[in-house]
Amino acid sequence: MEIKPLNNVMGAEVSGLDLNKSLDQKTIGQLYQAFLDNLLLCIRNQNFADVGAFLDTAKYFGIPKKQHMESFRVEGHPEAGTVTSEDRDVNDGKRIIRGTMFHTDESFIAVPPKATILYAANVPRTGGDTRFVNMQAAYKALPDTIKSGIHGLTATHYYGKDRGGRKVPSLTERQMRETPPVSHPILRTHDETGAVGLYIHETMTDYIDGMEPAQSEALLQKLYAHCTENKAFQYRHKWQKGDFVIWDDRATLHAATADYGEEEKRLLYRTMLAGTPPY
Repeated sequence: MEIKPLNNVMGAEVSGLDLNKSLDQKTIGQLYQAFLDNLLLCIRNQNFADVGAFLDTAKYFGIPKKQHMESFRVEGHPEAGTVTSEDRDVNDGKRIIRGTMFHTDESFIAVPPKATILYAANVPRTGGDTRFVNMQAAYKALPDTIKSGIHGLTATHYYGKDRGGRKVPSLTERQMRETPPVSHPILRTHDETGAVGLYIHETMTDYIDGMEPAQSEALLQKLYAHCTENKAFQYRHKWQKGDFVIWDDRATLHAATADYGEEEKRLLYRTMLAGTPPY
C-alpha cells in the first residue's frame, strides 16, 4: 500500500490496496490516520461485487447511517444511496444534477455525518469533477479581526432556506416536518483532531443567530467568497471508474460539476458515517 498527497492543501491517494480483501488492524489504522491527516482519501481501482461489499468497507471508517433522501436509497440497503445522471426531483420529476452548490452533507440535522463516501461504478468520459474546500485552511487564512469577530457565533441551518431560485432536491412534506431549523457553531472544532474550521455553507446556512438580517447576510457572503473563490483552499477530483473516495464532512465543503451531457452515464454509490453534534 502506498499513500501519497493529491495536492498541497488536502487529499491523499491510496494505491496497491484491494478493498474486497479483509484488512488487518494495522492497515485500517494507517488508512484512518491518513483520512484524519488529509481530510480526503481516494483509494483507486476498486471493484465491489455489490452494495453490501461497499458498505462493509465503509465500516473501516465508521458506522454507515440511513440516507436522509429516501428517494435515492438503494433498495434493501437504507444506509446506501445513489448519485446518478438519471436523478429526478421527487416532486416535479425533472432531471437534476445534485450538489452543484458548495455544501457539507446534512448540516440541516442536529447530528450531521462525520464523513461521506462515494464509490464510482461508472463515470462520464469527460467532466463530472467534484470540487472540495479545506475549511480549516480557510479559517486559518482569515484576518485575526474576523476570527475574533466570529468566535462564539452560531448559525441556523435549514433545508427550506431561500436560495434565490437555485435548486436542490425536494424533500417530501413529511421529511420537511422532520427537519426543523437547527443551530450549529460557525467555527467547528474537530472532535478527533482538535483543529478548528469554518462550518457554514450557502446551501443550508440560513442566518447568523442574534444578528440583524442584513448584517448576517453580508458577513456570510464575505465568508462564503473567502472559502469558495480562493483556489488555495481547494482540491478538484477527476473521477476514475473504481474510485472509493471518503472525505471529512466536519472540515470540508464539496460541490458537483454539471458539465457533462445527458448522453453521458454516471453512477456513484454513497454512504455517510454517523457523526457527533458540532461544537
